[in-house]
Amino acid sequence: MPEVGRGPLVVVVGIDGHPTDAFVSDVARLHYSPKLVAWPTAKLDAGQERPVATVVDFRALGVHAEQACIAVQRHRNLRRGPIIALVLEQEGPRLDMSLGFDDLILAPYRLGELAARLRLARWRVESAADPGVIRVGPIALSPATYEVFVHRSPVELTLKEYQLLLFLMQHPGRVFPRADLLDHVWGSDYFGGTRTVDVHIRRIRAKTESAGDLIETVRGVGYRLVPPPAEDG
Repeated sequence: MPEVGRGPLVVVVGIDGHPTDAFVSDVARLHYSPKLVAWPTAKLDAGQERPVATVVDFRALGVHAEQACIAVQRHRNLRRGPIIALVLEQEGPRLDMSLGFDDLILAPYRLGELAARLRLARWRVESAADPGVIRVGPIALSPATYEVFVHRSPVELTLKEYQLLLFLMQHPGRVFPRADLLDHVWGSDYFGGTRTVDVHIRRIRAKTESAGDLIETVRGVGYRLVPPPAEDG
């Protein structure tokens, strides 16, 4: 077993041995603190700390996997965070999704893919507890971590794209002329033209297109961010 790190807690429900041990090692390599719960011999207990994810290793558990998943769903602490199924790629299409998984990891996996899955799980837990997260429709933005998610999937923005989107999300429905956006985001000492705003708006739209066209062009004036009808209240 690897030495447990000091990062966020990840509970892994599996067995003490290959392949679960290898997965636990990978989680530790990504600077999380994995805790292996050997099912069904060990008590399903993660203490008082809320994990950023609970991973059920279907590869190792076999016939016990569904019972382990049900136990996680019923656990007072574990059910509050995302539950991830770790399955062999060929078994993925046959997995019973009614068991209530939030995500899947298909094995064999790449370490970068595992990192992305755990990062998304961590975002779900932390954003749910962070009143500072700004949400407009399917877009969630965290000023504390500079992260942006659309439909819970991470979106990579440049710093200026992020700052421009943040400013618009902080003032939904309000129309801003290009010159005002340039002043607020780039600063009054920026010597570039307002065309810079158009370019960055186009890039933001492209990267968040799955959210719909929330940034509206007001002809002859500038831009505004329009929440979807469900959020108009």
